[in-house]
Amino acid sequence: MKYNEMAKKLINDSIKNEELIDCLNSNQINVIGMAVLKIIERKYCDESIVGALKKIASLLSGWKAVGPYQIGHLAAAALFLVRDHAALDCFSRIYDNLKEIDKYLIDNFIEQCEKTV
Repeated sequence: MKYNEMAKKLINDSIKNEELIDCLNSNQINVIGMAVLKIIERKYCDESIVGALKKIASLLSGWKAVGPYQIGHLAAAALFLVRDHAALDCFSRIYDNLKEIDKYLIDNFIEQCEKTV
């Protein structure tokens, strides 16, 4: 799927859950960010999504998403927010090894998401 098509489907909320993995594998930061938010919104999770989010969660600098958050903060938070057992295990392993500032940002993002749901 091309970048413009992915972005349009994400914006129009017409993207299928199975297509979200293509968005996570995109090299476009805005498509990745929108896909992560869509995954959180839908609480959609499978093995490939967990793997992709785990990979993205390592991008904690140089990948600005919004405000103080890097795309890795959003991906790590998504692992927590989808409430899937495998995703939560992955979240715990990642979170335990983070710097305090990254933990703070992820906690803050999770809190903000939980307030809006």
